[in-house]
Amino acid sequence: MLWDGKAKWRYDLFPDYKAKRGKEPDPRVQHMRKCFRECREDIKRGLGLLGVPSIYAEDFEADDLAGHLVKVYTNQGHEVFMITGDHDWKQLIKENATWVNHKDGRMVHSVTFAENTGYLSPVAFVQGKALHGDNSDEIPGVGRIGEKSAPEILAQYGDVKNFITRIRADVEAKRKVPKAYRDFAMGEPSPKEPDLTRIEVFKRNVKLMNLLSGPTPENVQVLYRNSLDLDGFREFCREFAFNSILADFDAFVEPFLDHNPRSHMRKAS
Repeated sequence: MLWDGKAKWRYDLFPDYKAKRGKEPDPRVQHMRKCFRECREDIKRGLGLLGVPSIYAEDFEADDLAGHLVKVYTNQGHEVFMITGDHDWKQLIKENATWVNHKDGRMVHSVTFAENTGYLSPVAFVQGKALHGDNSDEIPGVGRIGEKSAPEILAQYGDVKNFITRIRADVEAKRKVPKAYRDFAMGEPSPKEPDLTRIEVFKRNVKLMNLLSGPTPENVQVLYRNSLDLDGFREFCREFAFNSILADFDAFVEPFLDHNPRSHMRKAS
């Protein structure tokens, strides 16, 4: 299990990164966040009893840890399964790294990547996100290039560098594309960040979003590196009155007894 620290390097690069996170006006959201913070260490302990270690680095997010670990283990020849609901991790998909939906077990791998994401490659996936931005992390896009048009640009031109080169060099191509495309390719000021050109915004966003090119995580802690302890986990469930788990205990712990991830996943999509 990978846990978030605070990615200081991202805030140094873009101070408004996740600026409103934790400041939601809805008191219910604030209450849920408070409860999660209070329960966090108990969650780690419970996972440890199931044989699931917790990995954390104070100055890095879980995304950074995922990028680092996928790179290390795939380069060593291991097969990696990323069990998550975070679609940003799809950029880490490769021949021996598969994205797995944590809710229904559906898999996305290198063969189904384009069909699932709308991009031909993980590089194009990152460039597309850098163009249209990420509202959840409060990263603005380059301006008037959205989630529908970004994949079209990458599909037609291959990558952003080629797109810029073609538009600048080909008068006819420049004339035919929408104004937002021209403004980006010609380096016009960003509508949301007028001190930066749209190309500068794009380059910054790639740095923020690319999970394989950021700083290498340091001071990584691995907690609860234990083997499965069924008796301990049963007692943990009693401690917190997890009666629904206790009522069907064997079925709940069965996935943790089987170390073959494929047996709990559905057909790739």
